[in-house]
Amino acid sequence: MRERNNRITFHMNDKELEELNRNVQLAGICREKYIRCALMGITIHPRTPDSCKALARQVAAVGNNLNQLARIANFNGKAEDAYLQEAQQIMTRIWQLMKEQL
Repeated sequence: MRERNNRITFHMNDKELEELNRNVQLAGICREKYIRCALMGITIHPRTPDSCKALARQVAAVGNNLNQLARIANFNGKAEDAYLQEAQQIMTRIWQLMKEQL
């Protein structure tokens, strides 16, 4: 059984419809949900681009590598130059990934 049984029909001009469709596409939700959220005063944010999601995964993977280096340094009680250089390379790679995506 439907949760929403009431139907409302209203008219829009071409400009209003274009604006609605553009906002719906940016939000990544259906028209009905967009209108309901707008009526309830919920702030509707644009959907996160897929490229940002991919960047977050890559940064997380690189961060894991950096964390492994930190564990080794803590276990040994010192940070060897090789570990520090590798950590620097990882941080440089994170910076490059972010610059490419943004």
